Amino acid sequence: MKWLRLGTIILALVALKPCAARPVDLVTLEYPPYIEMQGQQVSGVAVELVRYVFHQLETPVNITVLPWARALTLVKRGRADGIFTAFKNPEREKFADFSQNVLFVQNISLMALKGSDYKPEEILAGDVSKIALCVVNGVSYGKRMDAKIEEGRFRLIFQRNSTVECAHLVRTKRADIWVNNEFGARSILVREGLDSDIDILSPPIEATPSYIAFSKDRSHAELLQRFDQVLFDMKQDGRYEALIYDYFENMRVK
Repeated sequence: MKWLRLGTIILALVALKPCAARPVDLVTLEYPPYIEMQGQQVSGVAVELVRYVFHQLETPVNITVLPWARALTLVKRGRADGIFTAFKNPEREKFADFSQNVLFVQNISLMALKGSDYKPEEILAGDVSKIALCVVNGVSYGKRMDAKIEEGRFRLIFQRNSTVECAHLVRTKRADIWVNNEFGARSILVREGLDSDIDILSPPIEATPSYIAFSKDRSHAELLQRFDQVLFDMKQDGRYEALIYDYFENMRVK
C-alpha cells in the first residue's frame, strides 16, 4: 500500500508538471523599436528584455502582436496573461496588475513636416482647432496629451492601428502632427525613408514610464513579484543597460 501511495503521488506530480510549465501568453503592439515584426518573428528591444527575464525565471513565454485596443481587451477579459509595454492609468489598473519596476521610460514626442512651426507646449496648452492629429487606436500618450485629445478640440483626429500609417498621413499632409514614442518614431522614419521629410519636435511632451502588466483574472501575483525581482536585479548589476546597448549596437551594424 505504501508503494502504491508513492506511485500515485509521483504520477500526480508528473501530471501536474506540464501545467506548471504552461507558457505565459503575452500580447503587445507593434511599436518599433520596442516591439517589431520581422516576417513572422517578433523582435525588438522590449521583446528581448521580456524574454530574457522569463528565461531567468525558467518560464516559457509566447508573445503575440495585435492592435493595441484588442490586446487590452484580451487582458481585461482574462484571455491573455499579460501585456507590455503599457502605460499605467486608473482604468487599466482595474483589470491588470502592473509591475513595480519600470520596463522603459518612454519620451512622447510630436512629429510634423520639416519647416512647420508647431511648438509642443503650445499644442498642449493652446488652440488646436486648426490641427489634424494622428494617434494609434487605444494607445495612451501620457496624462497631458490624453487630456488634450479627450477635450475634442482638434480639427480632426485620425485613429489608426499602426504608427506607420500615422507617419504617412503626415507625409501626405492629411494629418498635421503625429504623436508617438520618440525612439519608435526615429525607427519608423528611417525605415520608411521619411527622415528627410518629417521632424521630431523638441522638447518631448512627456517622459512616461511603461510597464508589464498581468490580467487580474489570471491570478499572477507570484509571477509578477518574481518578474519584478529579476528586473530590479538587472538594473542593479548592469545587465539592463547592457542588454539595451547591445540591441541598438547590433541594429547599427545591420
